[in-house]
Amino acid sequence: MLLYSHSSRCQIQASYGCTATLYYWIEQEPFLLTGQAGSYLAAAAGNSASRFRREIALKVKTYSQVRSLAVVRKITGTVRNAQILLWVCVSLLACATVLPAEQRPAGPAAGVANAPPKPRGQRTSATTAKLEVISHGDRESNLIALTFDDGPNRKYVPRFLALLRAEKVEATFFLVGEQTRLYPDVARAIVADGHEVGNHSLTHKNLRDAPASVAESEIAGMQQLLKERLDVVPRVYRPAYGVVTDTVRRICRREHLALISWNVDPNDWRRNTTREMIVRNVLDNVSSGSIILFHATHEKTLEAVSDLIPILRYRGFEFATVSKLLRDRTLREEIRRFAPTIETLPAKRWKPKGPARYRSVPAEPSTPSIQTPPLPPP
Repeated sequence: MLLYSHSSRCQIQASYGCTATLYYWIEQEPFLLTGQAGSYLAAAAGNSASRFRREIALKVKTYSQVRSLAVVRKITGTVRNAQILLWVCVSLLACATVLPAEQRPAGPAAGVANAPPKPRGQRTSATTAKLEVISHGDRESNLIALTFDDGPNRKYVPRFLALLRAEKVEATFFLVGEQTRLYPDVARAIVADGHEVGNHSLTHKNLRDAPASVAESEIAGMQQLLKERLDVVPRVYRPAYGVVTDTVRRICRREHLALISWNVDPNDWRRNTTREMIVRNVLDNVSSGSIILFHATHEKTLEAVSDLIPILRYRGFEFATVSKLLRDRTLREEIRRFAPTIETLPAKRWKPKGPARYRSVPAEPSTPSIQTPPLPPP
């Protein structure tokens, strides 16, 4: 009979007294012997090897029975635990069904389960709806918006104002707070000429990874500055570098600001961009309702705008501020939604109304025929 030791301390020494030691280990930690351990056992036991093998076989058989019984007991215990868990779940479900609503345990799920159903057709709340980033106006309108960022300054903005005044064009200037503090008179000239003033943050900071306090000071602080210096409350905000985060959306919603982007960018801020490249870029990409991005900080931009205004007018476009572009877009969307064109309306048949004696269609009055007298004979 061979045994295999599962423990490092169950090593059989080749001595005559190993029988008692092996008996002890069989009682405490039953194991099977193989190969070398069996040879050591035979050499140590001598003439009593056959009797020892029989005893070992008996012990191994007993161990196998004990292990089988332990496995059966373990499976039985697992099944019993599963039955108890199932009984507990069924009891809790029955209690939740029987208890009235006011006696049910309060919890995060209870308020959701007991909340009244949302009526059909109800719009999403303004606090949960995601604020849209607007990059163009209505696609069926001939209005376009010229926008100028990073002002005011004393070198270029007065020349832009003179050009727009001569061409009778209204535009939108997105101002930076630091520049507004330096040149408040130029900012007032923008308002005096009838152009729209937009919020372009306080210091033109990238708010992608900025904390909420910094975003608050950049947007809300600029709103307060424009209100104090220009007596103007902007309704449009263009984020610096076009970066929009959830914090920016939340602040703009609270300040009642529309998030404005663009759909035509001639890249006039790049050094290698020329006047001709700006003009070609705009003419290739402009369309109905476009919002065109310019920067009021370059000579080439001023020259390109002076070339673009008559060409865009010749193409049939009209210039408007961003707010007017948005109002036109909203109005056209409402018209398309609630007032279809006359051609699409079904033709209405005439139906008589009132008592039965009045339901007959009155006959049209006949024109009396004129009796012409016969001509006298020649």
